[in-house]
This record gives sequence, structure tokens and C-alpha cells, in this order.
Amino acid sequence: MRRAAAIRPETLACDGTDQLSDIPVLRVEDLVTRFGPPGKGLIAVDHVSFSVRRGETLGLVGESGSGKSATAMSLLRLVGRPGHIEGGRVVLNGVDILPLSQDDIRKRRGTEYGMVFQNPMTALNPVFSIGWQMGEALKAHGRSHGREKIIENALRDVGMPDPHRQARSFPHQMSGGMRQRVVIAMGLINEPQLLIADEPTTALDVTIQAQVLELMKNLTRDKGAALLLITHNMGVIARMCDRVAVMYAGEIVEEAPVDEIFENARHPYTRGLLRSVPDGARPREKMPTLPGEPPDMSQPQTGCRFRPRCAFADERCATHPDLLEIGNGHKSRCWPAQAGEAFDTAGNRSETANAV
Repeated sequence: MRRAAAIRPETLACDGTDQLSDIPVLRVEDLVTRFGPPGKGLIAVDHVSFSVRRGETLGLVGESGSGKSATAMSLLRLVGRPGHIEGGRVVLNGVDILPLSQDDIRKRRGTEYGMVFQNPMTALNPVFSIGWQMGEALKAHGRSHGREKIIENALRDVGMPDPHRQARSFPHQMSGGMRQRVVIAMGLINEPQLLIADEPTTALDVTIQAQVLELMKNLTRDKGAALLLITHNMGVIARMCDRVAVMYAGEIVEEAPVDEIFENARHPYTRGLLRSVPDGARPREKMPTLPGEPPDMSQPQTGCRFRPRCAFADERCATHPDLLEIGNGHKSRCWPAQAGEAFDTAGNRSETANAV
């Protein structure tokens, strides 16, 4: 796909993939999260499975409402009422954390996995200094000795020019980019093995976005941590990720290495996301859009969930497809893709996937 490939230039390619561990830090199996009474209500996360290895960045991408943030909150055991995790396993460092008590989960938050929220102004308490808030993160895990030095080192790691002064500053005295760096420092201060970042650059301008993204990538790589990056921005995915999982209507519809996704997407929804990325080479061209709306997940679903919006749906799509391997670590939840069929950029159906 020429348009998709253009937004991932070689200079932005992720390095270090040959250093990835084969043992996943996080393994998610058939995770189900529902908002409403058990067996009723809205399914936000529907039998989602994926894994993230040490040193790897996995991108979880999809339009608003696809279930990305609900997945992140489920992994953190922070789903608020009326939401609840209805089934599945979340295996962190070999331990299924779903049956654990809240006390056990609190001990693991920060030390085994950390979180970077999308809005740093709401993630930080406006009435306490940055140093006090970072100190609380250390205190929660019994790290009181040398606290001031640890805080200043953490701020220095995220590029703060004067850590001693900035530790005594309050959130309102900082720019949006500096606040986001503080949130990243707090997420990594207890050296977790997994960092979950939910839309970490939403409130930042484009220049600061690039700096923050590179910072997260470099810090997690240098510390040997895994990074789960949640976003709706395919440009961010191109810049940051080793693998990509595409979500639609609460389930993963495609998963593959990042180069494979951009060069040979095998689900119509993924191809629609790629076609809708602005192309600076064609500024006067009307931007393609996906017709229709996502399904109402409070209602029972049958068949492929993308079928009402898909130009290539046929009678097979009345049956719900599984997410199956179609080669080279590439999985797709699409009957034509699983049958070896493909579509060219003009929307014509080809005989084999090699025709793309």
C-alpha cells in the first residue's frame, strides 16, 4: 500500500528488535470486560488475547470506542463500576493477576508494571509538588532511602534541565510537555518491567509529541522493559512499534509486525485506517473515510462485526471469523484474508494475497 508505506520512512524504523526476549512479560488470554450486569450490558473487551515481550513495543490501535482504553484499565485492574472483568487471564511475569487481591495488585503496580495516562494535568495532583508526588510512588513500595536523589535522577532521565528545582515545582508551573515527562518519570521510577501508555501524546503539539515518544522508546529499551502503546494514530504506530494489534468493536481483528501491517494489511478495517491517514504528497485529494458506525456492543452480535461497513463482505461474513494465523506472524479476523484472497488499492478483489 503506497499511501501507508509513505508515512513510515526508513529513518523512523524501530531498532533493537533482534534483542527481544522470547519470554513474554505480559500474556493476555481471552480477556472479557463488560459494563453492566453479568451476561448483559455492553461488552467493551471481547475475548482479547496478545502478549508483549521484554524490550518490545506493541501498539494497540483502533478508532475511539474500539476498546483500547478498557483493555488497559482491565490490565491494571482499574475498571470502575459498573464495569467488571468477566473472564480470561492476564499473566504478568508468569502470574495470573486477575484472581489476586487488591492489596497484591497494589504491590505490583509500579514495580512490575507502570502506567502513563493520556492527560498529565488530570494524572497529577495540582496541590502537591512534583517531588512530593514522585516520593509517594516510592514510599508506596518501601523505597525511602535516598528518595530525593532517586527523584532527581528520574527527572534527569526524562530530560528535565534542572531536576532539583523542578522537583519543587507544581504541575501548573510546567508546560504540557514537561508534565508528560513527569508522568513518564513516575511510571518508570520503580523500574517496572512493563509500561502501559494510553494515548500519551494526545494533549501535546506535534514537535513535543515526537520528543516524548522517542523518550519513552529509549527509556524502556535502555531499562529492558516492555511497552504497550495505546493510540489511534497510525503515524505514532509507525514511529514507535515492533508489532501492532488492531482493535475494532472490542476485539482484535489483525495482528502483525509493524512493517507487515503497513505493507500488507489483510483486514479491510486496517486498510481503511491506513487510507484515512493524511498524505502530504496529495494535499488536494479528498481524504477517504470509513462509512457507517461501529456496532452497538450492548446488543448481541452475529457474523463479522465490520461487515456492515465493509465493501468486500459476502455470505461467509454472516459467520463470525476467528483471529487466525495467515503467515509470518500475521493474524487476521477476515474470511477472505484467511482464504488467501486480497484486495488491491482500488478495491478490486484479487485471487491471492500475493497480488497486493
